[in-house]
Amino acid sequence: MLLLGGWFLCLQTSCNTAKHSTYFQDMLRDTTLANLVRHPVETTIAPGDLLSITVASLSPENTALYNVAPDGVDGLKGYMVDKNGDINFIKLGKVHAAGLTKVALSNQLQKDLEPYLSQNVVTVDIQNRHITMMGAVSTKVLPLTDKMTLLDALASSGDIGAKGKADNILLIREADSTGSQKTFQRLNLTDLSIFYSPYFYLKPNDIVYVEPAKPKMTAVTIISLVVSTTSFIFLLIDRIFR
Repeated sequence: MLLLGGWFLCLQTSCNTAKHSTYFQDMLRDTTLANLVRHPVETTIAPGDLLSITVASLSPENTALYNVAPDGVDGLKGYMVDKNGDINFIKLGKVHAAGLTKVALSNQLQKDLEPYLSQNVVTVDIQNRHITMMGAVSTKVLPLTDKMTLLDALASSGDIGAKGKADNILLIREADSTGSQKTFQRLNLTDLSIFYSPYFYLKPNDIVYVEPAKPKMTAVTIISLVVSTTSFIFLLIDRIFR
């Protein structure tokens, strides 16, 4: 009876693990979802951002001067947006960047550099925006790319699998621009609601915590437990009736 109970417990544990780790369980075999959450308006540059700015033109020798970026932070080179929202760019001096999108700043720099470097092309990127992955995934800090989703981040962290609970993911997000308030949101990937959630697309400094699943009770563990218990009982009986 004890052995059968152990096997039943093992089977039940395995079923619960599968239930908690399988994505989109309520999805039909073939389906189409409508009115999904849309990616928010393109992120604008803010004070504290470290910008990577690359300039190209038909004159590489003249262009090289504009691609020597100053020292930034954490070993990265780039243009730090100061508290007033400005950067210092060669030839141009102070350029106001805060509030602009990357494309808008690129267009502005191209226009302002035209007297010094004709037919130039400017590319702007933000280097120091990131998200943090924790819990039952590979713990790491990931650079935040454009339109990164929660699923993208999980895939980049080794996915959840059986080691975590896909139905209990905690996302911590800054609720204001100062970082003094946090929003805590529980998300469930076992159904399709995630595609309608405003937390589907990640934002700078998001923290994603995947709750670990309880250790799986394997058949070997059950058998070892039964053998140990049985041996103890026989030893106890032998001592009593000796």
